[in-house]
Amino acid sequence: ERLAAEAFAGWQRRKAEDEKADQERGSDLYALQAAEFRDDWIATRSRNYGSFEDITKIPPMRFTDKPAPRHIAYPCDTLQIFSARVAEIRGDLHWPLRVFGMVALRDPVDYNRNVIFHRTRDNCTMLHVQDSFLELTGPTRAVTWPDTVTIEAVLKVKGTVESEDRDLSFLAVPIMRQATLHSYLLNRDYTSMLSTLEFTLGHIVFSTEATISVRVIDGSWRDEFHALFAASTTSIYHKKIVLLYSKDEKIVLTDDGNIKLSPSVASVEIEGKLKVSVRAWAASDNNVVEDEFDFTPKEYDRSYGILDVGFCKMEVTVAWSLISS
Repeated sequence: ERLAAEAFAGWQRRKAEDEKADQERGSDLYALQAAEFRDDWIATRSRNYGSFEDITKIPPMRFTDKPAPRHIAYPCDTLQIFSARVAEIRGDLHWPLRVFGMVALRDPVDYNRNVIFHRTRDNCTMLHVQDSFLELTGPTRAVTWPDTVTIEAVLKVKGTVESEDRDLSFLAVPIMRQATLHSYLLNRDYTSMLSTLEFTLGHIVFSTEATISVRVIDGSWRDEFHALFAASTTSIYHKKIVLLYSKDEKIVLTDDGNIKLSPSVASVEIEGKLKVSVRAWAASDNNVVEDEFDFTPKEYDRSYGILDVGFCKMEVTVAWSLISS
């Protein structure tokens, strides 16, 4: 009888835990919406666009070296991503968080994932209450916005062991484009069971794609200097796209002097300007140096500029390309 009672008690406990988990999933409307989005995508898109997990195969700079036929590519509305952060946590979660997973944008060009954040469980990122921004590494090409773009997020909090991992956010939400003649900033936040994700985005009108690279051409980058490389457009000048923020780490250069930027793609109004800037500082003192260069957008071809921080000069190359529809 004692064994039977213990078995029954164990069954009741497991049943209660399962019911609680089902209740939590059921009350997380965004998680339900994301599951439905996946099912609908597989049913309607998989035949033409491959696996649900596929990453976009369309590269940047498609028409940099050769003008695109106007019926294939043209200045168009795009969605710019400035930042993504965990704005709030709830339940039994506590700062700091060890976060891993994926955030991506899906546009009508191929409906595949254009990844803006990705970390594996073995390479999670640490988020703190005073700095809860995800370190973005994309998009890998401009995100077209003719009507709807889907923001997709699958984020987890790493536990001591894998069985203790928690679902931080599970999203697949559409963003509808509004008709406008002017670029503007927009904020979107999505609250799930355990967190609120906040995105700062830009609607960039009549835009072209800019792929940015930086190479040291004179002098050398001094190890004691950290850097912030950024890009901005004239219409949303007060918001910058972070191309590289070294924080307390050293700047890594390739053998030919290139500084790895991630992300390296921005959308720019064809009638506007692109500003690329650098801010360099030494941790040992208050020595801060800054420089910037303005570029006039093109439909194709490349533009060149110089950033000078005193101890080295860098050539900035912007590869322009119209965006395929």
